[in-house]
Amino acid sequence: MKKTFLFLSLCSGTASYAQSSKYHKAIEQNLVLLDTVKTEAGYRKVGSTFERIATAEKTQWLAYYYASYCAIRAVRFERDLNMIDARLDQAEILTHQASTLSPNNSEIYCLNALIAFYRINVDFMARGPEYSAIANEALHKAKILDPSNPRAYLLLGESKYSTPEQFGGDKKLGCQLFDKAFTLFNEAPATGIAPHWGKADVARYQSLCQSQASAATK
Repeated sequence: MKKTFLFLSLCSGTASYAQSSKYHKAIEQNLVLLDTVKTEAGYRKVGSTFERIATAEKTQWLAYYYASYCAIRAVRFERDLNMIDARLDQAEILTHQASTLSPNNSEIYCLNALIAFYRINVDFMARGPEYSAIANEALHKAKILDPSNPRAYLLLGESKYSTPEQFGGDKKLGCQLFDKAFTLFNEAPATGIAPHWGKADVARYQSLCQSQASAATK
């Protein structure tokens, strides 16, 4: 009986390891594709694959996280304002599933902030104050949960840099936040299948900040 129990335990452990190994490989392969995506169709295709991985695994928050991230990024290409909320609602469902599996996760709060920021695009004047507050609160929580998360500083920087001064924008502060994000990206580079998006965005904004500073000194 003891031998039978030991055999079953070993089989169970082997199956679990095989599933975990397969999951990591699937995420890694899809992340390679995600890093090269530049179109709406591309984001939707990669996002669908992440959703299939999430459905197969069910207990892995990262698969839902990346599926949501792809859905959010695809919204950048949406020209029909009436469709933005519906697409973001779908992304929010995936983010909620990720949060259920991994509560109080700094990375997931960053996605919540992204969703709020994109909702502003439907009507900047009407939605700006409400959704900016929601996004900033999410990023505040993201920083508390993980002060070394560069994406929290990147998104705060984008908010400050792109918002007009009369509505609370501050390009100088935005540039400082980009510098902070850049430092964090370099201090602790992401490894494996952990989120690593945003570094290219930081570099782009830093270039804009440098051009702005150069123009101001002329």
